[in-house]
Amino acid sequence: MPDPGDAATRRRRTTGIAAVTLTVAALGAGVIGMFGAETPGVPPAALASRLPDAPPSAAEVPPAAPSVSLDDSSWELQLWSVQPHHVGLHYGQNHRYGFEIDVHDGTAPRTALPAKPATAGQIADPASVTWQDGPDRWMRVRTTKPMTAAEMLSLLGKIRATPPVLASPLKSAQVPDGLEIGAFTSEPEANTLVLCPAAVLGKAPLDSRCFSMFVSPAGTTESASPRDPLPVRQYRKIGAYTVEINSSRANAQAALTLLNSVQLN
Repeated sequence: MPDPGDAATRRRRTTGIAAVTLTVAALGAGVIGMFGAETPGVPPAALASRLPDAPPSAAEVPPAAPSVSLDDSSWELQLWSVQPHHVGLHYGQNHRYGFEIDVHDGTAPRTALPAKPATAGQIADPASVTWQDGPDRWMRVRTTKPMTAAEMLSLLGKIRATPPVLASPLKSAQVPDGLEIGAFTSEPEANTLVLCPAAVLGKAPLDSRCFSMFVSPAGTTESASPRDPLPVRQYRKIGAYTVEINSSRANAQAALTLLNSVQLN
């Protein structure tokens, strides 16, 4: 399971971020209504509406948080992410353990359960539970914390169809015409945003027509490699934060306009 707290590592993954496994790794794009029907023995999450099968609105940056969260105060939300057809949330406990919720459009792997488990006996491996959560969506929950099947079942019952609350720095940005959100992550002190034309959303490495943006308390990153599809890096300091935007040379001016439009909380 990736470490959701390692912002520096994610910042070095610019060329692969379209795949964003910010496990992010992203949101809204066909982002999935959560949770199936009530199951005996598990406090059910309320049903949530399925969102449209389209990327998040380019006019909405940052996009709305996904309608899923863990209702357990012993786990701290560290990151949520959205990208086409995938939502991810990462929780931590005592700086030692991780708990991850992923929701995907489509059909689950063949080894998945046909529905959300209702009893501990259905959970063969408490470290990773996958199930089909409706005709067109599936869920996977993973943890690095050793636990019994009954303990995992209890946590599954605490997954709710309510958006997580997590304050992050990015308040708004004016997206250039023709671009859509390919990935977005929200952390307490950082945001990641990927914008691409619809025709190349989700491709890796990033297409040269895309833009990637990072907001964090960190300084500038290392120089781009010669094969980086987004070799031009521009920066803007806003208070305690640095905003970095990466683009092709042809889109450097549009990237600068985007950079200058950023507002932080």
